[in-house]
Amino acid sequence: MPGGSFNSAALAEEVDVVIARANGSKLYDSDGREYIDCLNGSGPMVLGHARPEVVEALRKAVECPSNFYVLNETGIALAEKMVEAIPCAEQLKYGLSGSDATFFAMRLARAYTGRTKILKFEGGFIGVNDYALMSVTPATDAVYPTPVPDSAGIPTALQDQVLIAPYNDLATTVAIMEKYQSELAAVIIEAQHRSIEPAPGFLEGVREAATRRGIVLIFDEVVTGFRLAFGGAQERYGVLPDLATYGKIVGGGLPLSAVVGKAEIMDLTNPRKSSSPGYSYISSTMSGNPMAAAAGLATLNVLSQPGTYERLYELGDRFRKGTRAAFERHDLPVQTLGSGPLAQLVISDKPVTDYRSSTLGDKALHKKLIDAIVARGVVTHGKFYFSLAFSDADIDQVVSVIDDALTAILKNRQNLKHRD
Repeated sequence: MPGGSFNSAALAEEVDVVIARANGSKLYDSDGREYIDCLNGSGPMVLGHARPEVVEALRKAVECPSNFYVLNETGIALAEKMVEAIPCAEQLKYGLSGSDATFFAMRLARAYTGRTKILKFEGGFIGVNDYALMSVTPATDAVYPTPVPDSAGIPTALQDQVLIAPYNDLATTVAIMEKYQSELAAVIIEAQHRSIEPAPGFLEGVREAATRRGIVLIFDEVVTGFRLAFGGAQERYGVLPDLATYGKIVGGGLPLSAVVGKAEIMDLTNPRKSSSPGYSYISSTMSGNPMAAAAGLATLNVLSQPGTYERLYELGDRFRKGTRAAFERHDLPVQTLGSGPLAQLVISDKPVTDYRSSTLGDKALHKKLIDAIVARGVVTHGKFYFSLAFSDADIDQVVSVIDDALTAILKNRQNLKHRD
C-alpha cells in the first residue's frame, strides 16, 4: 500500500500509524498505543466509534448481510429521513462515495441543461473523479478560469470542460458565468469552502446568477451535510441549490453516498424513461445497500435528537479558542478556520477568505506541527473532525498536545539557529 498511513496525505515515516481498533473518541494502534481521533475516518464518524445505536443497527443488519440491487426497506427509510431533513431534496439517488455523488451530479446537470461545462472553485475539493481533480492545489499564479489538473492520468480534453473561479469573489465568478453561460451546465461549490466561511451575500449572489442563466447550482455537502446542521450548509446559510451531494456521515462509517435535488432534474435518472434522449444513467452495484443504510439511518436518528448540534458547536468552539491561546503563548499567528465540529489551522496573520489567502501561511511549520501532533497521540491529517464522543477533557488534551508540539518545534528551530 504505497505512501503509508493515510489514503491521500503523507505523514513522516517515523510517525506512521496502523490502527487495530477504536472506541468513542479513541484509536488504538497495532502496538496498543492510544490516540485521540481528530480524523474520525476523514469525517464519517461524527458520533465517534462503536456508538451503541449504530452497533445495534449493524448487528441486526448483519443477520442478513445481503446486497439486493433492488429497493429495500432500510434504504427507503434512510432516503425518507434525508429528504425530510435536506431543504432542496425532493428525490434521491444513491451512490457509494462522495466522488460518485459529485460525478453523478455533474452528469445530471449536463443532461438537464444540454450544456457541457462545469464551474468549480479554486482550492475546492469535490472528489477524486477526473472533472473534480482540477485546481485543488494549483500554483497561485494560475489564470482564471483555466483549470490546472491535480493528478497525472487525467485526459487533457477534460480541461476544456472545467472552469475555475475564486471563492468569495462574486464579481469574478459572475463574470465567468456570464461569458460561458451558453456552455455552462453547473456551478458546483462547497458552501463552506474546505473550512472557509462564505462572505455575506456570496452564496446568494451565485444562486441568483445561476437562476438567471439557467445554470444548475450544486452544493457539495459531502463534508457539510449533517455536520454544520441537520439540514447541512443549506440550512446554515439559507441558500437552496438545485442539486446536492452527500457522503461520509450518511453511511455511518460504511460506503454510501447520494445525489438529491429537485424532482424535475432527478427524474432524468428514472430507468423507466431510459429510452428518453434526456435519460441520465446513475447506478452502482452496492447503491443503497442495507448494511450501510442501517448504519446511516442509526447515525441520523442520533443526530436528530435535541441538543446534538449545540454540543458539536461547543466542542469546535472550545478547540478554536484553546488553539488560538496556545499559539499566542508562543507569539505565533494562527487562523482557526471552520465552524461547528470542523476546524483547520493556517499559520498566518492574514485573514483567510479563499484558496490563495490560505496558501500564505507557514506551510513548513504546519507540516512539522501535524507530524508532531500525531507523534504525541492525536490523529489528524490537517483537518480536525470532532465527534459527539469527545469530552471537554479530550479537547483540552488536543490543545495541550498542540502547545507541547509547538514548544518542541520552536526549541529545535532555535537550536539550529544557534548551531549556524
